[in-house]
Amino acid sequence: MARSLTIVERRVSDAERADYLAALSRRKQRAAAVPAHFWVFEHADDRGRFVEFTEAAGEEQIAALHERDMPADIWREVQGG
Repeated sequence: MARSLTIVERRVSDAERADYLAALSRRKQRAAAVPAHFWVFEHADDRGRFVEFTEAAGEEQIAALHERDMPADIWREVQGG
């Protein structure tokens, strides 16, 4: 089965930063339980600009992680590694 991926870009203000970063650990744990992978990167030159990647075996797992915050775009793997 092809893997699925979502990519979400978020803007986080300095006032929200501590809460956002603290929540990432919980989100990573939830992803591991699905099982899925969850990565977050912050832009090197633009503080507070984050990109979140969620990758799992299929769209059902992705939907379970995103719940009400489901991104519009789901990417499907076309060639495995």
